[in-house]
Amino acid sequence: MRVKIYFLVFCLFLLKIQETSAQSLKVISYNIHHGADQHEVNTLQQMGEFIRNSNADLVGLQEVDSVCNRSGKVDQMKVLAEITGMHYVFLRHFEYDGGAYGLGVLSKYPIINQQNDKITSIKNGEKKSLALLSAKICLPEGEVIRFATVHFALDQATRLIQASETSAHLGSDLPVVLTGDFNAEPNTEEMELLSQNYTMADSNLGHTFPVVNPDKKIDYIWISKDCFLQSPKIQIPLSIKNSDHLPLIADILLTCTSK
Repeated sequence: MRVKIYFLVFCLFLLKIQETSAQSLKVISYNIHHGADQHEVNTLQQMGEFIRNSNADLVGLQEVDSVCNRSGKVDQMKVLAEITGMHYVFLRHFEYDGGAYGLGVLSKYPIINQQNDKITSIKNGEKKSLALLSAKICLPEGEVIRFATVHFALDQATRLIQASETSAHLGSDLPVVLTGDFNAEPNTEEMELLSQNYTMADSNLGHTFPVVNPDKKIDYIWISKDCFLQSPKIQIPLSIKNSDHLPLIADILLTCTSK
């Protein structure tokens, strides 16, 4: 009986160590449709307020405008950072409409550096490139992770190339949290490629597109394999119709952060 009690105490002690060494993070992946809703009404302020009120730690954003004519010549990442009080970075895919169009990251914690590893884009038979934005984030206890966001192509042939390139670029030197609009539904070959290195946070495969009566799962949050204690808590708030996509929220518990 005494041996059983000692064993129980030891197990509780190990569990306590595991809990204290884990890092809880609230992560959002959000295609913001250049700061407009499905009717092209500017909703950037509402998007910022939603992110602020969510108390997110890390946000990966796709379809971000930077001083484009169509969105009022606004630096959207700067505005979102001002509303939320978060650190931010922006990387462009390409010049667009008097400004630039690309990806953004918001972080509650300091951003050590940002990296743009280009992925292949093929349009009308011409091979170009798009941004893959990743940032090293310093978490509260000094741990470092790589947080990334990406926007895959509409055609599968290109997505297969992009999935392979994304995994290669992000590497395995740091724990990775990867967000994005992947334009691919679950169980496709390109998503299977990503699953070789990462675990999909949303195991229930909740639909994220379109914003009204969603019937497709194309937005994802991926986590380095064996880097969380339990299945993340997932939210897809159906009432947030500020874009043509729904935001995807995951509360994750990382256990393999690096210093």
